[in-house]
Amino acid sequence: MDTIVVNDTNVFIDLCCVDLLDAFFRLSQKIHTTDFVVNELVKEEQRTKVEKFAEDGQLTIKVHSVEELMEIVRFQQEQDNNVSIPDCSVWLYAQKNHYRLLTGDNKLRKSAIKSGTIVSGILYVFDQLVEQNIITPQTACDKLNLLRGINHRLPDRDITERLRRWEEMA
Repeated sequence: MDTIVVNDTNVFIDLCCVDLLDAFFRLSQKIHTTDFVVNELVKEEQRTKVEKFAEDGQLTIKVHSVEELMEIVRFQQEQDNNVSIPDCSVWLYAQKNHYRLLTGDNKLRKSAIKSGTIVSGILYVFDQLVEQNIITPQTACDKLNLLRGINHRLPDRDITERLRRWEEMA
């Protein structure tokens, strides 16, 4: 079973915006994040939803000790790309545990891949939701089109390819 480490809060935010957070937690993968990511969720409604999954045992939140915080700070200082502490917290956590890092942050994605970490983004989540029959291909199309209108940093070519494939399946 593949474990996903969610990063950068943008994945949680994107899933909340298109009402797919519940579906995300029905995936067969185990979902982890860090205390830094949860603390970045500034909208109370989003934070409450995410914390509820932790309370229900569906989300593992890595809480860092002072020593681990110092390690994250050192790790951040070694990077040449100005990646934030929350980003470094999940990157290092994923790297140490050989987990998949899930992020929409391009700077983090490139650096983590360069370091040998497996990295995916929100489109991977959509792929998994369809493959595991959690949402229909038509729902995936609808939600991805909605997300495309909200998050303009998503890769157009990859979205178009998925929309075409899912429309053929629907």
